[in-house]
Amino acid sequence: MKRIISFAATLALGSILFSSCMKDEKPYTKPPAPVSEGNFEIQNDRVSIGDDYETQVYFSLTTGEVASSKFKAWDIAIANKQDSVELWLNGGKKVLVYATGLQNFAAITNIAAATGDKWRYDDPSGIAGQSGLGLLADHIGEVLLVDDGEGTYFKMQITEITSASYKLNVGTITDVTPGVVELERDENYNFAYYSFIDGVVKPEPPKQDWDLLFTRYRYIYRNYPTEGSDFPYYVNGVLSNPYKTQTWSDSTKLYEFYDVLLSEAETKPLYNDRDKIGFNWKSANANTAQYTVNKKRLFLIKDQNEALWKLRFVNFYDENNVRGTPQFEFQRLK
Repeated sequence: MKRIISFAATLALGSILFSSCMKDEKPYTKPPAPVSEGNFEIQNDRVSIGDDYETQVYFSLTTGEVASSKFKAWDIAIANKQDSVELWLNGGKKVLVYATGLQNFAAITNIAAATGDKWRYDDPSGIAGQSGLGLLADHIGEVLLVDDGEGTYFKMQITEITSASYKLNVGTITDVTPGVVELERDENYNFAYYSFIDGVVKPEPPKQDWDLLFTRYRYIYRNYPTEGSDFPYYVNGVLSNPYKTQTWSDSTKLYEFYDVLLSEAETKPLYNDRDKIGFNWKSANANTAQYTVNKKRLFLIKDQNEALWKLRFVNFYDENNVRGTPQFEFQRLK
């Protein structure tokens, strides 16, 4: 893991991230628009993550909102697929992991040896090989320290990986005797989730039921402001389903949504990165903290059923001008 930059650099980044000339975003009314090829209707929907951003929402482009939960409901998640098993952290909650290199659970009772530049975090792309810890098979029996992002430290050992479950030893940093946890590997779901406070949890619906996740997550600015520095930045945005879902994000922010047809959409490269839609379809005014959405930023989504969709965001506010309600237009192209 690269070193994290200082508070002074944080202030510098803030001046880049926030514009001083943004207008307050107003509730959006969709104008009349033609139906494009394929006779698929243009749809308008919205989800509510709350003005405190505490809620996360799972959304299907076919059926609408599928489920919601608190984004802080979990600390760690382990992929249920049978190959390349990795541990993923709740970045939105600021969870970190530290690999001690030791296997004696009782011998570690504080974080004195856990130096700052060795705490690990995941890449927000969420693609295989980009977790902070890497393959779990390389850490069987190793004592891992976990910072839950809220001031509490825990210990964890992966003791066994089978085709049916994951077995873990868990406890607080001072525990000598661990608790034993077994996480079922249910491949109807992307991940097996665990909370150090609440135990086994299931915040995510079945993987075949949804396409997009509106949530809080950790984005990493690499090499900012100097080579070798990482800047973790906590954002509210959209992650795609890691199960057979691909996306494309427009960087020009110049597309007319209604003019983009299938013929053009099919020329765009699609990616497995979960954060391609991400967070910067909106910008904030540093003085007023009001968000403005760029309505000319286009996104393409190929779902697990091979359907291709186009999407744009049109607002981040509800009819009462309360933030935390992303509104968006989308249309199936094929």
